[in-house]
Amino acid sequence: EAKSFDELKSMTYLQMKGTGLANTCPSLPNSARDTITLDNSKKYWISDLCLQPTEIQVKAETGFKGTEAEYQSTRLMTRQTYTLDAVEGPIFIDNDGRITFEEQDGIDYAATTVKLPGGELVPFLFNIKSLVAKVDAASGASFTPSTELAGSFKTPSYRLGTFLDPKGRGLATGYDFAIALPASDQDEI
Repeated sequence: EAKSFDELKSMTYLQMKGTGLANTCPSLPNSARDTITLDNSKKYWISDLCLQPTEIQVKAETGFKGTEAEYQSTRLMTRQTYTLDAVEGPIFIDNDGRITFEEQDGIDYAATTVKLPGGELVPFLFNIKSLVAKVDAASGASFTPSTELAGSFKTPSYRLGTFLDPKGRGLATGYDFAIALPASDQDEI
């Protein structure tokens, strides 16, 4: 069950622990689904924007000769770390009269792994780093919950050798086991 922003913020750590709610975006109440019109003379800022994928498809070969690659539904393998949260930035009307959002801060990327129906694991970086998104020219200065923003973003090179290993066992860093301080005589310390 989706929770509102206020419901999530009012929960304590113990109420949240183990429920999976920490990785879910808040839902909007029905009263917040009106049209919003921006005034070109004012400055606006979006904060606490949360993005949570509900379905991830990967363009992959089907395995049949002579067929083209097609988008296939996947199963999420990444546990509880695939939402983008606390994203913020200015939203304004640009010189072309289009609503524009520029991402400037927040948890704007998440290393994510999905599984194709054939069992192949596909890692990717779910990200909106440095996103500059605009609405369609026909929308003008108003938007509703169905308004779509599209734009370009940068994909940083966060891919390391441990990208597929959610426990980060250190295979690419040269450590394949944990090293602790050896026990010693307390008098020698």
